[in-house]
Amino acid sequence: MENICKSFPGVKALDGVELELHAGEVLALLGENGAGKSTLLKILSGAYKRDAGDIYIDGQKADIRSPNDAYGAGIRIIYQELTYIEDLTVAENIFLGNLFFTKLGFVDWKRMNREAKAVLERIGLDIDATRTMGSLSVMEKQLVEVAKAVSKNMRILVMDEPTSSLNEREVEGLARIIRDVAGKGIGIIFISHRLEELFMVADRVTVLRDGRHIATKPMGEVTRDELVSMMAGRETRELYVKKQYLTAKQIEERPVVFEALGVSGSRIRDITLRVHAGEITGVYGLLGSGREEMAETFFGIHRYTSGSLKMNGREIQVTCPRDAIANGIAYVPAERKSESLVLTQTVRENTSLASLAELAGRWGVMRKSREKEISRKWMKRLDIRTPDEEAVIEGLSGGNQQKVVLGRWMERGPRLMLLNDPTRGVDVGAKSEIYRIIEELCQTDTAIVMISSDMEELLALSDRIIAMSEGRICGEVSHEELNRQKLMGLVVGGSNAENKEK
Repeated sequence: MENICKSFPGVKALDGVELELHAGEVLALLGENGAGKSTLLKILSGAYKRDAGDIYIDGQKADIRSPNDAYGAGIRIIYQELTYIEDLTVAENIFLGNLFFTKLGFVDWKRMNREAKAVLERIGLDIDATRTMGSLSVMEKQLVEVAKAVSKNMRILVMDEPTSSLNEREVEGLARIIRDVAGKGIGIIFISHRLEELFMVADRVTVLRDGRHIATKPMGEVTRDELVSMMAGRETRELYVKKQYLTAKQIEERPVVFEALGVSGSRIRDITLRVHAGEITGVYGLLGSGREEMAETFFGIHRYTSGSLKMNGREIQVTCPRDAIANGIAYVPAERKSESLVLTQTVRENTSLASLAELAGRWGVMRKSREKEISRKWMKRLDIRTPDEEAVIEGLSGGNQQKVVLGRWMERGPRLMLLNDPTRGVDVGAKSEIYRIIEELCQTDTAIVMISSDMEELLALSDRIIAMSEGRICGEVSHEELNRQKLMGLVVGGSNAENKEK
C-alpha cells in the first residue's frame, strides 16, 4: 500500500501511509487507538474507499473498491469480535455462504463435514466438525475463524487482536499455528496491543501514529520501550503508573470490605476470599478455571448454591445484579460491546445506565439535565475523548468506551469493583489512563478484584494474586513473592491436583 490517504469531515485519518507485506511473513501493525490502523485495514478490505494512493498485490495494481474486490484478491480479515453463528456447527460456520450441494440440490453434509475436518487438520485443530460453535472455548472459536479464512483461497490474512481473550499458554499455541500458516506462503498482518507476544510471532513491525507511517523495522532490532515510544510519541516512563504495593501485613490491617465464605455455584467450588479496603486482588487462571464465573456469581449473574457473601461484615443476599448493585458491588465485563454498552445509545445514556432508578423522576421519566451533568463530570474527570455527551458511543475508541463504563460505576461509589480484563483491546496510552483510574479507586478505599489474562498486567498492579483452577482457588501469592513461574506453577499444579482427585 503506497501513499494511502483518507479524510473524514474535520479529520485526516491517513496521511500518505505505506505498508509492505511479504509472502510468508507476519507483519505486526501497531499504533494507539486513533492512529489509523482500522481505517487502513478497512481500505484494504474494501469497506472504505481511499482518497489517494495505490494498492499492489504481487506487483500488480489492485482496484479494491468493495469487500467483494478484496475477497476476490484473496484478502481475509478476522476481527476482534468473532463473526460466527453459535447454533450452527463448526463445518457450517467454515463454509457459510459456500455450502456443498448434491446433484439433486440438497446440502451435501457428508462432504462438508469431510472438507471441514481436512481444513481443521491443516491448522492442527483436532475437534469434531459437527460440534456447535457455542460449545467451543474462546481459543477454539478463534482457530475456527482461522480455518474459515484458510479454506477460501487466501493470500493475505489480517488478524485484529486475536489474542485479547486468551491466556499466555493459549497465545503460545495460536502463535505456533500463525507461524505454520505463514509457512505456507500466506502474508499475515497481526494487530495486538500485547507487545510481548509480537516478539513471539512477528518478523517485522510497522508503527502508525496520528495517521502517519512512523517506522517499519525487523522485530529483532527494536525493544518494547522503543515500540511504546514510537506509538505514543513519548517515553515509556510517562505511560505507566508507579504503585505503592501493600504488603501482606498492611492488607491484613485494613478493614475487610467483601467476603465470600465457601461459595459454590456455576463452575465454582468452595470459594473463600476476603478483599480489603484499597487493595487490588488479582485473579489468574487458564480459560475454564472459573475465574470469570466467580466474578459473575459475586455480581448475581449466576446464583450460588451454597456458602455466603458479606459486605462490611454483614451477610448479604445476591440473587441478581440488582441485589449486587444495591449492596455496593460493581462489575466491568471483558466483553464491553456485548455486555457493558448499548452501542446505538449516547455517551450520556451509557454513563447513566447503572443509576436509572435514582435519575428517574416522580413519574418514571428520566431527568435528562441530571444525566448530562453526570456524563460531563466523568468526561472531564476521566478524560473521555468525545465531541460531547450526545455522541453515539459506538464511534468512540475502545479505551474511551471503557472509561465510560468505569465512570458509570464510579458515579455510584462502589465498595467492591470486579474488573474482568479491564484493558482488553485498548492501546498502551489508554491502558495507562485506566490504571490511573484504578489507582484512584484504591485511594477511595474501594476493594478491587481484577481478573486478567495478561500476566504482566496482574504482576504490575496487584497487591496479591489468587490462582484458580477447576473452579477453585488453588493458591495465593503476595506481591513480595510474585513471579511468573510461581504463579503458573500454582495454576498448573492446581489443575493436576484436581485431576488426581477425580
